[in-house]
Parts: sequence; C-alpha cells; structure tokens
Amino acid sequence: LFSMANQKLTLFTKWTSSCSWRVRCALHYKQIKYETQPVNLLDLNNENGRKLLKLNPASRVPMLIHGERVLTESMAIMEYLEENFDGPRLLPADSYARAQSRAIALHIACGIQPLQNMRVTRKVSQQHGPEASKEWAKYWTHLGLKELEGMVSKTAGTYAVGDAVSIADTCIPSIMMKGRSWKVDVAEFPTLLRIDKNLAALESFQAAHPDRQPEAAKQ
Repeated sequence: LFSMANQKLTLFTKWTSSCSWRVRCALHYKQIKYETQPVNLLDLNNENGRKLLKLNPASRVPMLIHGERVLTESMAIMEYLEENFDGPRLLPADSYARAQSRAIALHIACGIQPLQNMRVTRKVSQQHGPEASKEWAKYWTHLGLKELEGMVSKTAGTYAVGDAVSIADTCIPSIMMKGRSWKVDVAEFPTLLRIDKNLAALESFQAAHPDRQPEAAKQ
C-alpha cells in the first residue's frame, strides 16, 4: 500500500446511477471511508457539475478523487481500490475465478448497461418515440440478463463466482433493478434472483443501495 491510501476519497455520484452503485458496493464492502458529492447529470450548471465537467471530459459518474488523483469508469475505479486498499478482496486469488469474476462484471458493465442507459434511450425516444425507447431497453436488458443467467449458472455458489463476494457481485444488484424497471420478467433467472437476494442481506450492499443515499430523501 502506498502513502496516499490515507488521503481523502470523494465520490462524485448520482444516487440512481448503476455505475455509481457498483463503486459504492465496492467501497462499503472493502470498508473504505469516502465522502459523497451528488451530481445531477441533467443539470451540470452548478459547483459539482462544473467540477465534473472540468475533471472528466466524458461528464459521467462515477468519478473518484483520491488525493490529487482523478479516476473515472466504474470498473477501473474498483480495480484501483482493490490494488491500493486493504479490506475484503473483490478479485479472487485463483486466476481462473478472477477471470470469471471480471468476465461477468464486464458483461454487465459493457454488454448490458450501455444499451439501456439514459443517453441511448433518450436518443431512441427522440427518433422513434418513447414507446420504442422502452421496448428497445426492455429487449436488450432481457437478452443481456438471459446471457448473464447462463454465465452465473456455471460459476455461482452463494454469490456469482463461488461462495465469496467478488467484483462480479458489485454489478448485479443494479442490473437486476434495471431489469425490473424495464418490465423484464426476472423470474426467468433463478440463479440471478438467488444471488441478488444473498447480496441484499449484506450490510455493505444495503448501505450502497440508492434508497440509502442522502439524495434519495430529497426526492
């Protein structure tokens, strides 16, 4: 561990953001203290929004500031936390299990989530109408979850890969909630439902839930 491990961490986040949710899961699970700076991605004309625009050209959350270091992209942030902080491990010691954990996380973060995020659905809605946008999101989320169920059915124990929480699990609660919000029948995915239920019982994952974030009380 290097000396910066004792410096303050600040997470620029949106309470409903799937990508931010993943990072909160990692921070809480690894028992890392951090401060939150909420960002309204629909209105960046305020102090937090302007700082996000200045430091992250993609103008997306999460963004983690650690001392003078600025980190973006949820997967990169979680790998950084794993490499630089103590606490429970998110990457298995076994190389095969580690690769499986990364593959599941990347399938969610790169294969499902981007196709149904706000930028994409808003563009579909502008060109083809709001109902087409909903159908688009439902189709791709359902397909992605079906593929994900096939993946975890081969690797799961208590959690996505065996009986220990891994980086794969940080991505599951948010994509399951997204599935429900797009009216996907998640009953089709019994392994994912079981994993999601087991994760929901963990205090660290409860603390990361959108409903537990300070911004949620203001809605």
